[in-house]
Amino acid sequence: MPRSQLVNYAEALEQFANKLEKKRSIKVGSFEEFTRNVWSKGYEHPEYFESWHVSLICNDVEKALQDGYNYVCVMPRLHLKSTVLGHSFSVWNFLRSTSGFDSDILYLSYSDGLAQEHIQNINRYVRRNEQLMEWMEDRSPDADYAFNYHISECNARILHGGIFSFKRGLHVNKAMIVDDILRDPENPLNMTQMAKIENFFYDESMFIPNKEAIIVVIGTPMLPGDLLTKLKSDERFQYRFLPALDPMPGKRVLFSMLFNEDWLLRQQSSRPNSFAKEFLLAP
Repeated sequence: MPRSQLVNYAEALEQFANKLEKKRSIKVGSFEEFTRNVWSKGYEHPEYFESWHVSLICNDVEKALQDGYNYVCVMPRLHLKSTVLGHSFSVWNFLRSTSGFDSDILYLSYSDGLAQEHIQNINRYVRRNEQLMEWMEDRSPDADYAFNYHISECNARILHGGIFSFKRGLHVNKAMIVDDILRDPENPLNMTQMAKIENFFYDESMFIPNKEAIIVVIGTPMLPGDLLTKLKSDERFQYRFLPALDPMPGKRVLFSMLFNEDWLLRQQSSRPNSFAKEFLLAP
């Protein structure tokens, strides 16, 4: 070892104490607390994370995790479902426990390119968040599509894959996020393709996470009877269905900060068919 790297006993003790203090300082709280108080700080509109439905889905997925269930959330696009249940949840899941073992999450989308875009977004909002950068050491700072961080002496990675292209035999120990596997940005999918996705999901994807890892499925329905609909009756999953209007008893609008009732009703009047598919989740 070069002489410049040698330290005396007092310096070594101080370095060890600093590492312990850094490890103790990671206090993320509940998933809802983390999302509202920490994750939101990287966004232009952190107030969006105060919306009632953010609290609901945060508590949903944390309860599913505690009770040993997987979780499905069906919501319209642009309602923070990927931001909260894909991006924020992945980072919180790494930070909430430091078991001493390296951790992996798989982000699965229709194509590998779509999954890479999600990882790019996660990196973007981690890197602009001062609190997260204090807790997490970026091991791949020049790589947009690689989530590779050092947290409390452990490595945390998010892998990416497409529903038909991920590596066979892969296993992850923290979670699998299944985000928009029914959507091909280039071409609408037909029933034959939907059936193929369903078969791959049940026969291949479901066996990627280890037993203790949660599967979180996020999406907007594409066709009647598609995978998102069928998961409602799967006893391994807790299920949440939240259309933009009348999502729950006593709630008229899902995300009033961004889409108020007047705007939604105007869209419904002008384009009823597309509105029903995109906002009412009725393809």
